[in-house]
Amino acid sequence: MGWLQVAHAATTPPDGSDVGQIIRWYRTYEGLTQKRAAAELNTTQSTLSKLENGTQALRDVTELRHIARTLGIPPERLGVLPDQSADAIPLASHVSDRPGPVRDSQEHWRGIRRQLNAHRVVLAELAAELYPAQLRIPGSTILTSARWMPDGLVELTDVELAWRPDPPTPQLDGRGPESAGARPLMASGERYDRYSRALRDLARPRLFDNRVSYRLLDLAWAPSRGMLGFHYTSYFSVLDVCEASAHEFAQAWLAAGRKRPSFPELPFRRSIADPFDLSARPVLPGIATLTIRRDPIEGHRVYLHHRDAKAVAAGGGMYHVMPAGVFQPAALAPAHQANDFSLWRNIQREYSEEFLGNSEHDGNSIDPIAYGTDEPFASFERARQAGDFRVFACAVVLEPLTLWVELVTVAVIASPVFDALFSGMVAVNEEGAAVSTKAGCPTVGIPFTAAARERLRAEPLAPIARACLELAWQHRHQLLDR
Repeated sequence: MGWLQVAHAATTPPDGSDVGQIIRWYRTYEGLTQKRAAAELNTTQSTLSKLENGTQALRDVTELRHIARTLGIPPERLGVLPDQSADAIPLASHVSDRPGPVRDSQEHWRGIRRQLNAHRVVLAELAAELYPAQLRIPGSTILTSARWMPDGLVELTDVELAWRPDPPTPQLDGRGPESAGARPLMASGERYDRYSRALRDLARPRLFDNRVSYRLLDLAWAPSRGMLGFHYTSYFSVLDVCEASAHEFAQAWLAAGRKRPSFPELPFRRSIADPFDLSARPVLPGIATLTIRRDPIEGHRVYLHHRDAKAVAAGGGMYHVMPAGVFQPAALAPAHQANDFSLWRNIQREYSEEFLGNSEHDGNSIDPIAYGTDEPFASFERARQAGDFRVFACAVVLEPLTLWVELVTVAVIASPVFDALFSGMVAVNEEGAAVSTKAGCPTVGIPFTAAARERLRAEPLAPIARACLELAWQHRHQLLDR
């Protein structure tokens, strides 16, 4: 066995005893009221309520599969295997099952998408070669510019967020002729107008929701301080540019015999003249946080996450830092949009989801989160106030394959506090599985040592994760000698 162990789910199949909880979670995730879901399931609201509350059992395989298809639930979550019969899964109206150019186009697109997810690390390394070497974070393929890098670590509390009420309209939105090669044909014979719509119909990940998000418009660093300016965008608007860029690169790579394509072979990427121009395209920053369990006696540890390509729309199939997520409100109601306009609160939610396995705040709640009293957020905040849970901003960077923008941060948590906060750390969550050096023990993590850093160079580490590690290593004395 290798030195890194990816956690796995239980070895026994689910017995379906939590069917009601699963149905409720997926129903709310899809934004369906109980009444509407009951209508789509061709049952009564009373029956659905009893199923969700566990007062009525359901063991009929056909009915379980019907519920799974209707609500978009992986059938394994309900204790049944997928039905592979030809007429089991209704196809979207844009998807063709007839021989001809449309089906060929869609199957070709699916094949490229599979290759993209299988080779993201290699493709990112090749894509980085398209850009000047001086733009790279040392030890990684990640790109940045001088104005995106602070002189040193900046406490997250010293990064100011500003709202820009009148943002410029993006010149690039992924719908122009330059991106046509990354968008397949629909059943009508016309081309999909957005990459996200093709992804929805042809290779939909389990976690795929077009949420209101915060669009990064400008940034500035000063000694020990930072400022980021924002307006609104949507998750799919950013996918339409970033994942289309990656898809185009993978397609050209395959056409070139798995060799690096050049800019003339990448018309859509070439149209993004300056990837650091935040006004030219919609930019939704991710927040990638390397977590360090600070233990000067037994050794510091860091934590990685294997992102499931079937669950996430971007970055699947690689080891990433945990937690990591995009900067967006917890829910759609206007109250959330102001309440969640905070880097720290965004990071807290990701800890809740990825470390503790809590359900994602999926956009359906009316009331904003009470971060001061709701757990685990209140405990996170107490630890931060006590100085035992510190988060630092390192840089704003650019992933070369997708051109996705990320804020790189490092969280340093004192070992007793880490153990108390994350005693219930889960091995598997909605986005993937924890990675550690001891099977079945996600809290063990990976040593933060020179030897482990070198060994990780041979692992399928997401480029952003590698940049996080390199920047944290560069600043390790400042981070840990306190």
